[in-house]
Amino acid sequence: MTMKDNRFINMLHTARKEGYAVGAFNIFNDLTLRGVITAANEAGRPIIIQTSAGTVKRLGAEALGGMVNAARSLCTQEIALHLDHCKDDTIAKACVDHGWDAIMCDYSTLPLEENIARTQAMIAYAHAKGVAVEGEVGAIFGVEEDVVAEKEHPATYEDTMHYVHATGIDAIAPAIGTAHGMYKGSPKINWELIERLGKEATPLVVHGGTGLSDETFRRMVELGAAKINISTAIKYAYRDAIVAAIPNHPVDSPMELDKKVEAEVHATVLRLIKLFAGIE
Repeated sequence: MTMKDNRFINMLHTARKEGYAVGAFNIFNDLTLRGVITAANEAGRPIIIQTSAGTVKRLGAEALGGMVNAARSLCTQEIALHLDHCKDDTIAKACVDHGWDAIMCDYSTLPLEENIARTQAMIAYAHAKGVAVEGEVGAIFGVEEDVVAEKEHPATYEDTMHYVHATGIDAIAPAIGTAHGMYKGSPKINWELIERLGKEATPLVVHGGTGLSDETFRRMVELGAAKINISTAIKYAYRDAIVAAIPNHPVDSPMELDKKVEAEVHATVLRLIKLFAGIE
């Protein structure tokens, strides 16, 4: 596959051109995968399925990639498979080699020039196999599995564009004031940075989507955000469905419990797909 045929890249550029954002949803097993796919079918919109480095470690790149690729046949919409925040080059390369459309190499805690050099090396490996790369500038606050930033290091327009031009990155995720996990207060979003970057050629990615208001999401899309990541909301939907169902659930019917979990993930994802796409 060549870069011009890459699902991830084409999906994001189409979203920017048509004025919507693609939802990128982290899955961690078959139930969350099915919930996301059925939501995409119902909404009639393309989506990005994301896997964390931790999920890849647990299930293995070949098995996980095979599971997602098999599930694509159940979806009438375009699906891109993406590796979220990855600091381990071995895992990133394994995903490149086993069917991912894109990977995110996260060297954002390193000095900018080192971040650029490491990103350039990963881009060379991935692009040679037709796989897109997303990168990060600044440090996005919060915890998401083994990705930990105890304090935010905000991105600047100048540093972000230097990184973009030096690397030729396919999508950029700068630290704009959002955070991983659940918000404990109102985030201070750098709207000026979003607006400036939203006008550039490289698609803008928003991390830390869980907990933002619908109004915030709409404004981000209006200013040019092309991809919005959702992870924690899916974990909460999964957990809450189990907690609600277990007290009255027959022990001998685990598949009925699975259905309730899948349905809750489906409902959570469906609402967000529609919101990002401007569908009422």
